[in-house]
Amino acid sequence: MNNQQNIEFINVKKLNLDKSNPRLPANFRKNTPSKSDIVNWMLNDASIIELMLAIGQSGFFIGEALLVVKDKDDEYLVIEGNRRLTSIILLNEPELAELHKKKIEQVLAETIERPNEIPCIIFSSRDEITRYLGYRHVTGVKSWGILAKARYLNELKEDLNGLSFSNQCRELAKSIGSKSDHVRKLIVAYQVYEVIEDNAFFNIKDLDETTIYFNYYADSLSRDNIRNFIDVDIKSDSPTSDLNIDNLRELTQWFFEKNKQNKSRIIGDSKHLSMLDTVLSNAEATEYFQQGSGSILDAYQIVSVTADSFSQEIEMSLSGLKRAQNIIHKVDKHHDTIKTKLKEVSTLARNMEKIVTLSEEDNWDD
Repeated sequence: MNNQQNIEFINVKKLNLDKSNPRLPANFRKNTPSKSDIVNWMLNDASIIELMLAIGQSGFFIGEALLVVKDKDDEYLVIEGNRRLTSIILLNEPELAELHKKKIEQVLAETIERPNEIPCIIFSSRDEITRYLGYRHVTGVKSWGILAKARYLNELKEDLNGLSFSNQCRELAKSIGSKSDHVRKLIVAYQVYEVIEDNAFFNIKDLDETTIYFNYYADSLSRDNIRNFIDVDIKSDSPTSDLNIDNLRELTQWFFEKNKQNKSRIIGDSKHLSMLDTVLSNAEATEYFQQGSGSILDAYQIVSVTADSFSQEIEMSLSGLKRAQNIIHKVDKHHDTIKTKLKEVSTLARNMEKIVTLSEEDNWDD
């Protein structure tokens, strides 16, 4: 950013919201949204109301100057500061709002400032702002959400088409003050996301750009077996060239398809992703989980059984039997199958006792 750049005050009516803002959903941007469309999409962010209140009470600080480029005629396109511009637009044109109308009415009633001459710094091109924005929004204090970061990096990558993918990641990492591996992971995760988007989010109910958790995929790429399951070669210069779309569909269903209890099979946190990674390292556990008959914990225990986990299963079974014993006297007539089931419990218990005893004897022989 040029330190000699001067701040100019521009009328709000000459300032246009950025239709290519990476924060906006891709499908939304493709449909050439109007000023009203963008304003109402931005209103989904609750902080817009807070910004309106702050600006309406204290005015617009010169230190928060918008970064703009020449647009059409005598107008300017706001590259940095679209949330602030949205707040100012709504202070001056509250009739544009299609939601939060009562909150906006309250803001208007409690404030007197209606800025219309806005401090701006004019740049010759969008590219001139790129490095500054990259640091602020991907790494810096005004960080975007992870999907917006990844989309922005992917757009910046297009300007480096002459370089290999590895060198593109290195150059982008330098420009935003980040690590090359982190940049690579975000861009590859975005490439995976684009396949999901192109496949209409695999027709999973209520799944779209606003409800998907992009970090599930970014975090999954750090795990070898999940990565191998969808055939992503993170170190390659074409990481997603052999992407297995069927397995990606299955992974996405595990993450986001809800059962009758409105729960998905996997939560994309560190614990569940680690269990899934272990499950996918074992053919038997993978087949068991793919059949859909058990939880990720059940599948995980096929691979990773310890004395503690076995003891926990016995404790749970024992607790259930104790509860049954406590209520047995309250049953007037038992089902015909109850004796068979009790014999099965007894047989299982005797067999497990023998296995434990033999295990102890084998250890003694050692």
